[in-house]
Amino acid sequence: MLITTKGLETNAKFNARAAGLEELKQVVLPMAAVPLKTEVEELNQLGKQTADAVIETFCRESVPSAGPKEVDEETTERVLQFSGDSYSTALDNMEKYFLQHHWSDGFPLVPPTQEAVSRMLEGTELPRDHVVGLVEPEGAAATIESIAINAVMAGCLPQYMPVLIAAVECVTDPRFDLRGIQGTSCSVSPLLVISGGELIEQLNINDGFSAIGPGWKANATIGRAVQLIMSNIGNVWPGRNDMTTLGSPLKYVMLLAENESAYGGVWEPIRVAEGFDYAQPTISAMPAISWQPDHIPSVIATVDKTLELISLQGKVKYDRFAANFGLDNMVLLTPTAFEPIRLERRSREDIQKALYEAIQLPCSEFFEDKEPSTEAGVQIQIPERIVEKCKANPQAFAPLLFGPESLKIIVTGGPGPAMLAYISTWGWGRAYFVMKPISLPKYWKGLLEKY
Repeated sequence: MLITTKGLETNAKFNARAAGLEELKQVVLPMAAVPLKTEVEELNQLGKQTADAVIETFCRESVPSAGPKEVDEETTERVLQFSGDSYSTALDNMEKYFLQHHWSDGFPLVPPTQEAVSRMLEGTELPRDHVVGLVEPEGAAATIESIAINAVMAGCLPQYMPVLIAAVECVTDPRFDLRGIQGTSCSVSPLLVISGGELIEQLNINDGFSAIGPGWKANATIGRAVQLIMSNIGNVWPGRNDMTTLGSPLKYVMLLAENESAYGGVWEPIRVAEGFDYAQPTISAMPAISWQPDHIPSVIATVDKTLELISLQGKVKYDRFAANFGLDNMVLLTPTAFEPIRLERRSREDIQKALYEAIQLPCSEFFEDKEPSTEAGVQIQIPERIVEKCKANPQAFAPLLFGPESLKIIVTGGPGPAMLAYISTWGWGRAYFVMKPISLPKYWKGLLEKY
């Protein structure tokens, strides 16, 4: 049996169907959420109502569902055709149909014709039916062909296919917890980061001014294609199983590139820091729940001041109720913000360690009743030494990061005023920063020349 709160009925039924339990009975509580400060008498009354509803539902005879299936099976095995008195009218008819079937993000789509999809497939040597990963919550296979279809719809070029394939590998990796991210009520969405100066230049990906903004085809369409893949193959739609109460702008703009030229040889690129060879381009997915840049006035733009501002954001963004201790967080620095670090030749490890020590809170704020939070059944894994330290002295300080390596630091953006952004993650699931290599086809140079 499913016991859900009001407003989550469709999400519960969808996940039951995806698990092969379509006929599972459901009891719906008469509220959107149980208030944290509900009086005991109210909770007792709610418990009695729930128990009565459970008994009544169990005793009710099951009636097989005769409703329409959420997937239009008629359209999955045939070629769709749209006509009109002009091309624009036919295109409008396609747009309306795709929106009605929840296959669109609301922006105009490029028609995924057989010719366009075949052209997109030139970007990879893998066969059409090769499965890259299973897209939750539907658990459907993201094949090379289905990735290409969504890439066409998003307006991608064929040479973006290797990046898209690696991006799908990132978000379908179990460590990314796509099922949780797709269905949560939190405002979380993947933030994609490309590392690899030569590939960034070849694909004309923006790593300068407005690095996570409009105006660049690669940034806009690659991110859009990944979101369409998550929605269309994962069978996700707001209010049905995407229960994000506010949503996130990262669902529209979600790709940035590392500006590794700004490191000036002092730091290695993030891909090297994560264990990849320098020559290997990579893409990473970060489950991002915040986006709030901070300005560092030039008169105080020192390493110490930069660390202080980053640590302040880290403390504000930490959510003990969401149990996001032990997960990965990210810091974005503009080249100007990184300049004091470069001039002092402070290593990445040194800065990570300094931030690990600075991003701490008193144990009385870190723990709830001297015990780790287990909100929503998520048990945070706090090292025993920290637990014992806090039990002995609630006013002692506890780190909010699992370790220095949990904070990923990336330089991106253009010159000008020093800016930084602390990107925190959610915590209702065990989702991490996931990096994958981007594999280029043997005929890569010819592909670039052709397109």
